[in-house]
Order: sequence, then C-alpha cells, then structure tokens
Amino acid sequence: QGYRAGSLPPQLEPTYREFTMDEVAREATLEALQQNDIIPFESARSEITIENVSVPPPPPRKKKKKSRKKLKNQADGEVSAEVVVEVVPEWKTYKDVSGAVAAGWKPGQSFSFVAKNVKGQKDPNSKNDKSILGEGN
Repeated sequence: QGYRAGSLPPQLEPTYREFTMDEVAREATLEALQQNDIIPFESARSEITIENVSVPPPPPRKKKKKSRKKLKNQADGEVSAEVVVEVVPEWKTYKDVSGAVAAGWKPGQSFSFVAKNVKGQKDPNSKNDKSILGEGN
C-alpha cells in the first residue's frame, strides 16, 4: 500500500519537522553572522548546536458565543459590564529541537533558540569596522 503523491507518511512527519526547524535555525544563525561581518569557518554549520528552543503556545480555541442579556441595576439604572483581562500566554521552552517538535511546533510558526558552538572570524575587508571610522581625521 503506497501513499498519494504529495502526501507525507505520518511516521515521517516528526522527522521532517525536526529537520525543518534545525535548518531554519542554522540558516538564521549564519545570516546573523553575515550581518555582523563575521565569516563562519567551513565546519561552522555542522558544529552549531541548537538549544533552549522556545515556541509560542497554541492559539486559543474560539468558544461558541452565547447570547448574554445586559443586567440593569434597578436602583441606578446603569448597565453593569464584565471586566475582561486578557492573559498573554507564555512561550514554552524546551531543551532541544526534538522537544519543541514533540510539543506540537509546526513549520510556519515562530520560535526562538540559542545557538552554541558557533565559530567564525571578523571579516578583515569589512567596511563597517567601527575602529577605522574615527581614524585618519
């Protein structure tokens, strides 16, 4: 029994999610290095470790609206109103990519992470070198 073209076997989906999150984190890290004029070493991409992955909580499910009747205060003739305080849900932090994927992260959702073991050197040809800006006046 095969799978339809374009579909993903359910047993492989977590592996694809982990790969996706890992690749995005590595690419974002390398892009950050480039934006800060740091040249990564050749082995830097494979040596990066992704830790402390934080993901947003799942979106709240919409509740069915119930019809509410406004209550009038008989003595004052005022309408009482309910005070709604919106609680901002906190992001959940996991040890690694696997934990975040197991918790329900899907491609397209936001996440933050800590990249460790990132190795590179400052670009000597950088035009944004701040130490040169003040010299030669």
